[in-house]
Amino acid sequence: MEVFDDTITVEEIEDLCRKVEAFYAERGNPKINIVWLADLILKRLTNDLDYYINVEGTKGFGKSNLILLLSLIQCRYSGIWENTITKKKVKVYPRTKPLPKEWKHIEYGFQFKKNMSFLDDAGEMKKKFYSIDKYMPFIVDEGSKNLHKYQWATKLQFMLVQMSDTERYQNKSFYICFPNFKELNPTFRNDRVNMRLYLFNKNVTKHYAQCIISIRDVNRHVLDKWHTDDNAKKFEDLLRNVPTATRAPHHVLYAESKLQGYAGYFDVPELKIIAPRIWDIYMHYKITNAQRQKDDTPIEEEESKRMQSLKLNNYRLIQFLKLKFPDISNVKIGEIMNCSASFVSKSLNENNRNFEETMNYLKEIRL
Repeated sequence: MEVFDDTITVEEIEDLCRKVEAFYAERGNPKINIVWLADLILKRLTNDLDYYINVEGTKGFGKSNLILLLSLIQCRYSGIWENTITKKKVKVYPRTKPLPKEWKHIEYGFQFKKNMSFLDDAGEMKKKFYSIDKYMPFIVDEGSKNLHKYQWATKLQFMLVQMSDTERYQNKSFYICFPNFKELNPTFRNDRVNMRLYLFNKNVTKHYAQCIISIRDVNRHVLDKWHTDDNAKKFEDLLRNVPTATRAPHHVLYAESKLQGYAGYFDVPELKIIAPRIWDIYMHYKITNAQRQKDDTPIEEEESKRMQSLKLNNYRLIQFLKLKFPDISNVKIGEIMNCSASFVSKSLNENNRNFEETMNYLKEIRL
């Protein structure tokens, strides 16, 4: 059986960096670009801090492309270097500049098996996170799928908060794909995520995407450091004369640039074009882990059955109260069950098809 080669060579990463440099040279070398962003993150990490970034955007706009390319550039000078005179070899952490000329880069530091997590459970993710070196990036590529598969809203998010506390001395960066930022719990959003990258446009013919940078508010007195509600209202006010269906990328950029936290935007080259073999390695792992997700489906079905059973039990309790106390209101039932009146109403509406069956079941109960 042929062994899959997932090693990225030094020559490949050097060629990638040259092509990224040429990509921005064609655009007049803008100050804000993906290399600038990678160096900005490294400077924070070397200042004895960590860095958490969430990537958002429409499906297919290149979120995985962005975090993978950003990580590759962040690690461009990491790995094993050899002194051409003394033949001494040293391990180098990610840095913004190469070693002096007498040193030769012989082994690249980024590894897919260590630096990327697709659909790993809590134990696997923690093991990978602990194994990577100082200043290294850690990527959770399928963040939204992990949320629904492993209850990200509880266990994994708090685990990551714990890891960021215990591993902060290693100063690692953490990149996660969550298209819906609100799915992250408030503690993780406000206390851990430092930056949001929003892919708002993709040019298919010219093979690049456009990304907006947003920074978390440093004001400790603000409850929501991303000003979500205020920004949502202001965005709509700015584009009130532009129908939703006709809003183009330049409309989005105009409105976003006026919001709190906006820090600029940049173009992102397509990794599939500038480094096809590296992209093929990534797709190999993505497809392999997608198959693993398919194999785990029975577990998800069992969780689904449990949720259905819980909903039905809630409904039966509500109907029991209705049967025993005909004049009771949804508000009062909500107080008894420690839930809202709207939840009571929704539960009744969702399960009305089971009304007769449930009522017969309740009548058999000896009170």
